Amino acid sequence: RQRAMSSDDTLQRLERVTARLEQLESRLNLNPVSGNSAPVNSVGTSAAVNSLFVTEFDNLLSTYLAPVVEKSKTIGSDVDKIVQEFNNAVSAQRQMLVIASKSKKPSNEETFQKILKPTSDLMAQVESLRDRRSKLFNHLSMVAEGVACLQWVCVDKTPASLVGDIIPGSELYGNKVMMEYKGKDEVHVAFAKDFKAFLSELQKYIRAHHATGLSWNANGGSDYFSPGAAAAPAPKAGGPPGPPPPPPPPPAGFFDEKPKAGAAPSAGGGASALFAELNAKGERGVTAGLKKVSKDQMTHKNPALRASSVVAAAEKSPAKSSAPAPAAAAKKPPKMEQQGAKWFIENFDGNRDLKITECNVKTAVCLVQCKGSLLQIPGKINTLQIDGCSKSSVVVDSCVASVDIINCKSCEIQVTGTTPMVTMDGCAGVMLYLSAQCLADDVAIVSSKCSEINVVLPAKSEDADPVELAVPEQFETKIRDGHLVTTAISHVGA
Repeated sequence: RQRAMSSDDTLQRLERVTARLEQLESRLNLNPVSGNSAPVNSVGTSAAVNSLFVTEFDNLLSTYLAPVVEKSKTIGSDVDKIVQEFNNAVSAQRQMLVIASKSKKPSNEETFQKILKPTSDLMAQVESLRDRRSKLFNHLSMVAEGVACLQWVCVDKTPASLVGDIIPGSELYGNKVMMEYKGKDEVHVAFAKDFKAFLSELQKYIRAHHATGLSWNANGGSDYFSPGAAAAPAPKAGGPPGPPPPPPPPPAGFFDEKPKAGAAPSAGGGASALFAELNAKGERGVTAGLKKVSKDQMTHKNPALRASSVVAAAEKSPAKSSAPAPAAAAKKPPKMEQQGAKWFIENFDGNRDLKITECNVKTAVCLVQCKGSLLQIPGKINTLQIDGCSKSSVVVDSCVASVDIINCKSCEIQVTGTTPMVTMDGCAGVMLYLSAQCLADDVAIVSSKCSEINVVLPAKSEDADPVELAVPEQFETKIRDGHLVTTAISHVGA
C-alpha cells in the first residue's frame, strides 16, 4: 500500500512539472521540437525571436494604456468614446506588429498600405471625435494629437524621432487640462499625466525594438492577409498578455518544385537540355531562320538612308486610369451662431464683414476653418481660439485668458487692448500685432511646431515706424550641470 501511494505521489509530481514546462514553453512562444525539426537558427526560431516585440508591446498596453482607459470612463462620455477609439487604433497596430513578426517586408507600397489601412482608418475616426463644442475639448485634443504617434510604422530610419516631434502638440493640451483641474479634480490631472506617460513609453519601445523602422521577419512568408497572419486580438487593458498562437502550416505542395509557365518539359530539364539542343543544331542551325541584310540596307553605312528613316514617334494618349477619381470633400455651409457663452464662426470664405457685437468677459469665440475672412470683436472676451484658418484676419479688443492659434496659415491677428498670453501650435506665416498695453502687461507668446511667425510692436513715437520681429525657429541646447540650457540662435548680418 505504501508503494502504491508513492507511485501516486510520483505521478502527481510529474504532472506538476509537465504543467510548469508547458507554461514556460507558452511564454517563450516556442513550438514542440519534433524529430524533423529545423536547426536552431531556422525560420521557427526567428519567428519566436521576432514575436518578442509583440510581447513587449502587450506589456506596454497593459502597464501604461490601461490606466488611461480606466480613468476616461469616469471623466465623461466624450472622453470615454475617443479613448476607446484610440485603444482600438492601438489594437489594430498590434495586429500589424503580429503580421510583421511572421512576415517579410512587403515588396511594394500597395501591399503595405493594405496592411496599414485598419490602423489609419481608426486614427481618422479618433480625429473626427475632436468636438470643439465639448466642455472637455482640451481632453479630446490631447488624445487626437497623440494618435498621430501611431504613424511611426511608416518611417524607415528614425521612427522614434517622429513620435518625439508629435508629443509636444499633445502635451500642449495636456498642460491645459492639468492647469484647469489642478486642485479641483485630480482624476483629470492623473488622466493627462498617464496619457503623456504612455506616449513617452511608446517612444522608448520604438527605440528599443524598431530603431531603424518597423522590424519585419526576414525569413517570414508573404501571405499577409491569410487568417493565420493576424493573431488573436490584443488583451484587454489591465490583463496579462496571453501567448500568441503558433503560425499555420503551409498549404499542401508548398515546397514542391513547380515548372515555370510556358516552359517546355524535357527529360534532362533545366539549362543542360537547352545547351544540348543548341549544340545539336550546330553553328548554322541556330541562325538558319534569320534574314540576310545587305550593306546598302544598313543605316550605319548609308547616311541617306539614315536621314530618311527618321520617323516621328506617334503621340500616345495617356492611359486612362481604371480607378475612379476620389470624390471631393463636401463643402460645409458657413455658420455663425451663439451657444450659451460661446460663439462659433465656421466655414466662411471671403467674408470681410464678420463682427460680434454681444460679448462679455465670459464669452469664448471660436473661429474655425475660415478662408480669406475678417472677424472683428470690439469688446472684452474670455478666450479667442482660431483653428484651421488661412489668409484670414482677426481684430480683438482684449482677452482675459488667452488667444489660441492652431494649425493656421497666412493669418493676421491684432490685439488692440491686452491679453496675458498668445499660444500658437502648428502655424505658418502668422502676423501678430500687439498694442502698447500688451507690452506693459508683459504678454507671453508660446509657440510649438511653428514657422514664419512675426510679431509687430507699436511705434515708439508718431514719426517712427512699427517694429517687426521674427519669433526664433532655430535653437542651441547645451548641457550645464546635468541640465539642458536652450537659447535661440540669432543671425546678425554685416
